[in-house]
Amino acid sequence: MNDQSGGVGGFGALMRLDPDDPRIPEHRQSRLGLQPDEDRRRPLWLNGDPEALRLPAIGIVGTRQPSPHGLAAARSIATICAARGWLVVSGMALGIDAAAHEAALDAGGATIGVLPSPAPGGVRQGARRLAARVVERGALLSDRSPGTPAAAWSFVTRNTLLAALCDGLIVVEAPEGSGALITAEAADGFGLPLAFVSAPFGSVTAAGGAAWFARASELSLHLIERRAPHLLTDRATLQAWLSVCAASVYADGDVGKLSLQPSGGVPPIGGLRGAILQRLESAGAAGLAEGDLLDLSRGAEAALPAALTLLAAQGLIEQRGGRWRGSEGAVLRSRA
Repeated sequence: MNDQSGGVGGFGALMRLDPDDPRIPEHRQSRLGLQPDEDRRRPLWLNGDPEALRLPAIGIVGTRQPSPHGLAAARSIATICAARGWLVVSGMALGIDAAAHEAALDAGGATIGVLPSPAPGGVRQGARRLAARVVERGALLSDRSPGTPAAAWSFVTRNTLLAALCDGLIVVEAPEGSGALITAEAADGFGLPLAFVSAPFGSVTAAGGAAWFARASELSLHLIERRAPHLLTDRATLQAWLSVCAASVYADGDVGKLSLQPSGGVPPIGGLRGAILQRLESAGAAGLAEGDLLDLSRGAEAALPAALTLLAAQGLIEQRGGRWRGSEGAVLRSRA
């Protein structure tokens, strides 16, 4: 761990934590490499208390334009999680993210804000006061180099990092095309407990999450080694799901390390991404157009491009000439 002297923007010293830093639990260390080659893992850049990374963590994500129902649900869920001793992890964006961070802090809990680039550059305009509160009771962190400007692609890797830091993930509201669905795909690939919040009938803001939940339930019938996602409807279902997460934390502490290949390859990938890898592996060098993969998304239109984007960010697949192929040298392993 290295400290950058001083501090920028009132957020204290910027610290570098390598993936094998002892303050990062072992079952999280194995998720922090976004590339197939272990040597290319990026360090974390953190403002705040690195000890927060040791806490059991629940991610809460969703749309930047939530309904009143979604905002109330995010606040209630974050308050309950904080009261039960969970660290709340989210992405510092407007809407669901900000509501989750604020509610956790108001409840006296700790929270981590995951940024597309280190503070202060990665802190959105209007969030500096919230960011300062987060640093006081948790941390802001990113896996991008200091001074790197936030770009559209960096939000994809931010969402993957967010999932890697959690022991369970809750999607409150996610319309079609939401970045929260990329986070859900990443959490599913890590084998984390995953939950979706019930939405009012006809809610557009939750349509993508509802479609993802339905597709995931169908895929679980024929893809093994998957955790079925949960639907949260009230305090009782949330507390039951948190019990599942707690059991996973204590029972599966070394699961991430054991799932790695000796060569440092990626963990086995399940869900939609696992199905895509299988299909591309079968196609070989000829590759496939995106249209050839549509049947895998089971009608959830936003799920397929989100999964393809995430696999590309991991360096496992690439697009050339309008066709998707497995990346040369990538280790393609799925849970089929």
